[in-house]
Parts: sequence; structure tokens; C-alpha cells
Amino acid sequence: MMDRRYLHRLSGSLVMSSFMSMALSGVFSLLELGVSWSWLLAWGQSILIALPIAFSLDMMFGDKLRLLSGKLAEMAARAWP
Repeated sequence: MMDRRYLHRLSGSLVMSSFMSMALSGVFSLLELGVSWSWLLAWGQSILIALPIAFSLDMMFGDKLRLLSGKLAEMAARAWP
């Protein structure tokens, strides 16, 4: 049976990388092509490229980046008046 922590990390990485790859590839291809059928085609193709890259990067660096962002948030909260 798969460890719950590992399953949680996998599902979190999949959700985050899916959202980010869809959102960013959609925005940047929209800026390049405008709203059109060619934009939708380019967006779909770019998601297929971006998703495995984003998922791999999140699996490699996600935990350390989340730890760093937590520390930065704590520092900002302490510095806030």
C-alpha cells in the first residue's frame, strides 16, 4: 500500500502543476494569438508540453519551495506592525 504522505504529495503536485500549466500556457498563448481557434489549438498543445515539465519541477523542488515560502511568510508576519 502507498504511504499517505507520498500520495498526498503526488496529488498536490498534480493539482498544482495542472493548474499552473493550464493557466500560464493559456495566458501566454492568448497574449500571442488572441482569442481564436488557433489559440485554443496552441493552448491544448502547450498544456501537453507544460504539464509534465511542471509536475517534474514540483516533485523536485516543491517541498523546499513550500518550506521557503512558509519561512518568508513568518518573517513578513513578524515584521508587520
